[in-house]
Amino acid sequence: MRQDDFSRKRVAQRGRNLLLQELRETCERARLGGFFYPVAALLAFAAAGIMQWRWQAAIVVGTLLVLAVARCLIGPSGAPDVVEARRKLRLLWGVVLASTTAWGAFSAWTFAALPEPAPLVALLFSGAFGMALSHTMCMRTTPAVVAILGVMVPSQVVLWAGDSRWVALMWTVYMLYMLMVLRRSHREYRARVELEEDLRQQRDLFERQSQVDGLTGIANRREFGAALVRAVESLAPGRAISLLIIDVDHFKRLNDSLGHRAGDACLVALAQRLREHFAEPGDVPVRLGGEEFGVVIEALADDAFLRAERFRGALAAQPMQVLGQPVTVTVSIGCGQFDPARHEDADAFYGDVDSALYRAKQAGRNRTEHA
Repeated sequence: MRQDDFSRKRVAQRGRNLLLQELRETCERARLGGFFYPVAALLAFAAAGIMQWRWQAAIVVGTLLVLAVARCLIGPSGAPDVVEARRKLRLLWGVVLASTTAWGAFSAWTFAALPEPAPLVALLFSGAFGMALSHTMCMRTTPAVVAILGVMVPSQVVLWAGDSRWVALMWTVYMLYMLMVLRRSHREYRARVELEEDLRQQRDLFERQSQVDGLTGIANRREFGAALVRAVESLAPGRAISLLIIDVDHFKRLNDSLGHRAGDACLVALAQRLREHFAEPGDVPVRLGGEEFGVVIEALADDAFLRAERFRGALAAQPMQVLGQPVTVTVSIGCGQFDPARHEDADAFYGDVDSALYRAKQAGRNRTEHA
């Protein structure tokens, strides 16, 4: 993957990760708070004498309990895509807003229907729910503001309409304070999740940089060594591992005649040819350093040799575009298959194939030699 493609992928991945983190936290926090609504309603009815209001209590508590259970049923499944994550967030916030609206209506109804101290119990719970929303449901400000207003405004309207103007004024100040707390909590939440995501992406970037050649975008020598060791150590009966080591012929001459910038462009174009030609499952094209490349292939030596020859012939027959001009490049290739009877380990295997590359260069270059 090229560096610019990787950068675009990182930006898209960052947005997706932040959205999924928001979905996970919204689900967790919504589940935590959902069951407090039916408990609070039950306590308000208990304060009024629950047996006298048992049918109303059953309806209100049952409705709030159903909404609390619905919160628990909505959650991320596996690795949802962006569209599914947004849909679930909308659905979850819809249930949360239904809960807060239902509670707000109930708290206002207690003033008209239930005797003291039930209205006071409902009022106190409304304040607690509003403050809890400002702290815990701060992932998105717009629905959180609507949720807080849904909890607080019905009681405020009742207080203003009655003889409790000073309590209503206090309730207004308290609600404004909740909105200020929500704004601060939202900023802190965004700062935290963005920092966590940046740290994750930085870790992934460092990991990529340790595995990918910065010029060509294919695997580097470190990743090649790890891939070769993995392939050798995991070799099972009936499977074969072959290795190609590829060296650009007369690369110094190309650098001296066209310049190092053209030389770098040539290496990038060659890496792209390698990526296109060796794209089967199990193929690992790498840049070993300088003008030397390698390919780990899950194939028998004869098959690997034929693929190497096809690559070498196509490369010599089709000039590469280097800084806007065609340049014909040839390569010498060493090819070999890992043999446990001959190769003690991956290093011995590599040395055997490297010797084959040396013979190809000594024999006149632009050829493939068996190990």
